[in-house]
Amino acid sequence: MAIGDIHGNFKRLSSVFNKINFDSEKDFLILLGDYVDRGDENLHCLQWAMKISEMKNVVALRGNHEQMMLFYYLLGNFESTIWLPNGGNRTKAEIDEWDKHDPSFLKQALKFIYNRPFYHQMFVDGQEYIFVHAGLNPYKSLEDQDEESLLWIREKFYNYYSGTAEVVAGHTPTAYLGEIPGLEKRDPYAPIRLPNKITLLDTGSFLPQGRISCMDILTGEFWQSDD
Repeated sequence: MAIGDIHGNFKRLSSVFNKINFDSEKDFLILLGDYVDRGDENLHCLQWAMKISEMKNVVALRGNHEQMMLFYYLLGNFESTIWLPNGGNRTKAEIDEWDKHDPSFLKQALKFIYNRPFYHQMFVDGQEYIFVHAGLNPYKSLEDQDEESLLWIREKFYNYYSGTAEVVAGHTPTAYLGEIPGLEKRDPYAPIRLPNKITLLDTGSFLPQGRISCMDILTGEFWQSDD
């Protein structure tokens, strides 16, 4: 199973997570990144990701918003012009307040982000699956992918990817994609499975009508947070 972008919306996260009855002994769960920014419960979501990632059969990936946060604090605010206007201002305000009571949290959070992988590859019954936050550069092998593509790529990935691996990504809200041939009547806030073996799971957690989605990648069944 994979859960798309969370973006600081803990109520929606709890709503969908309670529906999947996750069992770490028999299930495998991958979080696609972007736990923080834009929402009102950013630290709650980050703390949840930190805790659940310690469980068996759970992989928490790095998203571009975690990357911006990491750079902001480790590079002397170098990324402030990027992170803060993109929802980082809300996360930073929560961190500043939390720091008054627990000065150790920020260090723990940055260590957690630093240790997040950029993608997760696995094989099931001979089929390759790649889980990644944003997508893949369609003209490079998996081993040659650059961080910029893994965290930020959009159109070039879902328009031109033609590999044999099934790729599961978030990052680009499905509501922003407009009409897609064969999917004109689709729900803009539901996951999309494209013909070129791409599944997109960012269903707009931070949007007024958005949701957080979790999908069983093998069956295509998915669950979503309540409105």
